[in-house]
Amino acid sequence: MVISMISLAVGIISLLYFAGYVFWNGVNNSFLYFWLLLGICGIAYSALHRLILQCGVVFWRRAEQFVLGVILIGTVIIIGIVGLLVTEGKEEPSANADYVIVLGAHVFGERMSANLRYRVEAAYDYLEKNPDTKAVLSGGQGQGEDITEAEAMRRYLVQQGIAEERLLMEGDSVNTEENIKNSAELIGDKSKKVVIVSNGFHIYRAKGIAKKQGYTDVEGLGCKIHPYSVPNAYIREAAAVIKYKICRQI
Repeated sequence: MVISMISLAVGIISLLYFAGYVFWNGVNNSFLYFWLLLGICGIAYSALHRLILQCGVVFWRRAEQFVLGVILIGTVIIIGIVGLLVTEGKEEPSANADYVIVLGAHVFGERMSANLRYRVEAAYDYLEKNPDTKAVLSGGQGQGEDITEAEAMRRYLVQQGIAEERLLMEGDSVNTEENIKNSAELIGDKSKKVVIVSNGFHIYRAKGIAKKQGYTDVEGLGCKIHPYSVPNAYIREAAAVIKYKICRQI
């Protein structure tokens, strides 16, 4: 009964999280449907577990134990990766980098999303403290965006007093790999000291991609994330890290 109750609770919480996220921010990434699926599976398994207990067939009990074992191992792995992401995201970069690369995130029309605003605010703080550092603003224009993510970041930084000549624009990329690849073309030298700015959960993979692409002196500057995005962002990123490791992309 305990397993059934836990499964039911997980299912209900997942469905509520999915519904709340969609209401707050819309469906802005396909991974969000993981929570819908988890919710349905959690509630369905709660009922199935009771049936397995009632039927008393040894085969189904053994099959259930095997599946629960796999789920437990997967959960432990995900928790371990999330811990790594948190640790990497909290590291402080050294001063006087040649460039900061600010990775793009969603723009609503011409308005930055909360997570993009946190990134550009962190970049502004670094640029203020390190006046010789230049910034590569990296992010293209996607669905629902009236301007590129790079342009949205440029507007904010200029309004805050950062000189335009310190800002390099990269407005063609659509993912992290392209962000970093296209930024390298603007920088022109992968041996330059670079700090990648993104939300904390994203730093580990972004640094790994940069090193894979040949950057030799790269650090990360992780910023906060909107609280409601935390579960989806970290679980999604943990899955991405597993994929990238298997495919040897980091």
